[in-house]
Order: sequence, then C-alpha cells, then structure tokens
Amino acid sequence: MAPALMLTDQDALDALAGLADKAEAARSVFWEDELRDLSVAPDEHAARIGALGNVSWKVSGVRTLGHAVLQWSLRRFLSAHPDLADCARLGRLIAGRQGRQFTYDMLRQCFTLALLRHHLDLHPANECNLVIGDGYGVMSALLLLHAPHRKTIVTNLTKPLLLDLVYIRQAVPSLRFTLVSGPEDLLEALDDPDIPLIAVRVDDVPLIVEAPIGLAVNIVSMQEMDSPVIDAYFDVLRHNKAEQTAFYCCNKLYKRLSDGTELKFNDYPWRDGDTVVHDSVCSWSQWYYDMKPPFWHHRTGKDRVIWHRLALL
Repeated sequence: MAPALMLTDQDALDALAGLADKAEAARSVFWEDELRDLSVAPDEHAARIGALGNVSWKVSGVRTLGHAVLQWSLRRFLSAHPDLADCARLGRLIAGRQGRQFTYDMLRQCFTLALLRHHLDLHPANECNLVIGDGYGVMSALLLLHAPHRKTIVTNLTKPLLLDLVYIRQAVPSLRFTLVSGPEDLLEALDDPDIPLIAVRVDDVPLIVEAPIGLAVNIVSMQEMDSPVIDAYFDVLRHNKAEQTAFYCCNKLYKRLSDGTELKFNDYPWRDGDTVVHDSVCSWSQWYYDMKPPFWHHRTGKDRVIWHRLALL
C-alpha cells in the first residue's frame, strides 16, 4: 500500500525505498523482469539501470568531445526550431549536475522539449505537467528548469520513481518534492507554492484526475505497459481538471512483450475528436550512434518504428 500521508523530500524517498519490493498491480511482464533483481537506495547511491535510458557515467573531455561531434549532424532533425539551443543548454546542465555525459538519449528529450515549446505555451501556472515514466528524471527536470513556477507531476513504478526523484533532485538541487497517495494529499500539494514536484506511484494514478494537467508526456514507456494501465492514463488525461490536455506520446508502433502481449500505438484509446498537432515517425528516435564505425545507425523493421504524436485530447 502507498503511504497514508503526504511525505516530502527525504521522507518521500525513504517511503519509496520501503515499498520497493512490494507487489504492484501495474507492473507488466517487461517490468517484472527488469526490476526483479534491482536494489535501490534513497540517496545518491541509487542504482543505475539501462532500462531507464542510454547512460554514460564515464565523464572525460575526450568523451564529451566525441558525443558532441556525433550529435552535431543529428541536430538537423530540429534545425529549424529556435528553442533547440536553449533546450540543449538545459540538457547539458542536467547531465553535469547528475555527473554523467550528455548522451543522445538526453539530446532526444531536449528535441522533445523544443518541439513542445514550438507548439505550446508551457508557462501558465494554473496548469501543471505530467511526466509518465521518466528515465533518470530528465524530462521532469527539463520542464522544471524551463518553467520553474509551473508544477510537474511525475508518475512511475515504485523503484523507477525513487530513481527519478533522486536524479531530479541532483538536476535541480534546491527542489522540494512530495509523494502523494490520495486526493487530499494531491490537492494540498497543488496548493503549496513551495513544492513544484509531485510524485505518484502508478497504482495511485487515478487520483491525478484531480489535477489540472495542461501537458502530459510519455516517451518510450507506454510500449512496456499492459493495456489496462494505458487505458487508465488516458482516462486521467481526458477527465482531469484542465480545460484541455496536450499529450505528447512517443512509442513504438508495435511491440510484443515476452508473454506474447502485443501493444500497438494506434490501438491506444485515441479518439476522432482529438486535435492532432503533430503526427509522424520520430526521426530522431529512428537513429542512434555509438563510438565504433560506422557510428550512426538507423532502426529498421516493423517492430523498431517509433512514432510520436502531439494531440489535444
């Protein structure tokens, strides 16, 4: 069970650590496999797992130069967006504070923020952001740094949520945050001007309907959820307190989990009445690089196509 009271800062991390090995209804077979042997800690020694993103903890001048050179040609995907330079600046700031390289995985999230800033006003303080599954807290940190007066809610399974909070706190050192488990807790946190970040475990997601979600973001983790969990998120996005919710969804068009479950992007509960602002193959997710020739690689095959859609629900 989730904690009965709203818990803040280190108390929230300690509570999540205590719940880390409890069963969760929202875990798919993918995450049962990924998290089974993972141990986590509620401090800077929190575990680092590849499922949360492509990371590089070896920091050096040579590696920094190598990443910068390899990333340069990939900036063509958003070369027309004037906000990209500032978004990349925020990304490098986060990487430095988290003690890791500014990898392409982080650059892709900077691309996402630049796209969102191009289409949306992310500053209104009467709305908040929702980040659904956030590897090492990068997207949450980007949104908090871009518009620090606007609240962000981050939701995840317990162990990844603990890691999100640890690394978001590194990226935004003065940050205060809270873990909520009920509607009263959430409303109290939304009313507290000193708490810009609110954490919610996936099993408690229905309570988020009480928040005004102006923007929701999911990047390559809905493709790892069971359909009822995806449906629950869409229900929150369609019935929360905001007049309209913009949803940015970037996931594989098709993925088959190890238990045979098939997940299809176009089978998510979209509606004909949704206003689609952007809808295409995510060009910057179809490419990746490594440090060995030929360096750049393109994902091919029907199970490797990553699509992104920005829709007003």
